[in-house]
Amino acid sequence: MINTNTPFQNADRCQTHFDIDMRFKKSTNAVHRGREKKCLAILLAARYGFVSAITCQAIWQIKRHKVLESLNRIVKEGFLSIAETDRAADGRIYVLTHSGAKFASDLMRIDVPFRSAQEPITQVNQNAIMHDSIMSFVLSLGLQNQTKDGIPKPLWDGYLTELEFKRIHSSSNIKNVDALVRLANGEVAAVELEASFKRKPQHEKTLLKLRDAMLGGNRLYDKVFIIPCSQKINNDTQRFHKQLFEEMPHRYDRKTKRPLLSETDAKKLQEKIIYRTKFIDTIEQTFYR
Repeated sequence: MINTNTPFQNADRCQTHFDIDMRFKKSTNAVHRGREKKCLAILLAARYGFVSAITCQAIWQIKRHKVLESLNRIVKEGFLSIAETDRAADGRIYVLTHSGAKFASDLMRIDVPFRSAQEPITQVNQNAIMHDSIMSFVLSLGLQNQTKDGIPKPLWDGYLTELEFKRIHSSSNIKNVDALVRLANGEVAAVELEASFKRKPQHEKTLLKLRDAMLGGNRLYDKVFIIPCSQKINNDTQRFHKQLFEEMPHRYDRKTKRPLLSETDAKKLQEKIIYRTKFIDTIEQTFYR
């Protein structure tokens, strides 16, 4: 359950999504294993807007041609459509059909909106395909994480995608996050993927919105995981954050005449921002080679 020691905005609606089981358990029975693959592929497509063979391969741990065979079977059953695009690292994604959306709704017990389109690729935001592919990859690997001995050790036990976050938190005053994850202790962490270099003012704006989301009266999450896509981006992000935490308490808002960030909030925020570098090598090898 979500940690509710302090007010947590829309906790019940988030909980419903956190409870959707997205772990692949790999049944020893071939029939059951096939159904597990189908259900998971359809759930991924519903929650992110599409599913990629890259993510499925990482979860199922089988060769790519076997992944494509499985996804193509789901296409033939009428639950997915293939959309070829240069925006995907491997040249294609799979989106839900109307039947697939209905199936996903039944699996999740949550309504899955469906927008019919003549071309499947127009069902998704094409500018976000690479970003969302990496997010589905990272969140899935976090669920499937295990020790060197093969013992399951998930980094989180459930998540809320950006698409779902926007539906729940529709206010323009709330900073969208790339995902929320529920941790084993009941805390909720936002996940922010840093896939490109940003200017210092952009980082400043982000830090202020993160402060409002974690230290304000209506808390949205407990901490933030920053997931950089390269070591250079990681170094750049941490450098700007360090500078801003030192500078912002000594700069004043023109309207309120108060510091942009109090010393106390700066310290709390620093403690709540965690830079997760675990996925850097895997992301680079999978998406940028």
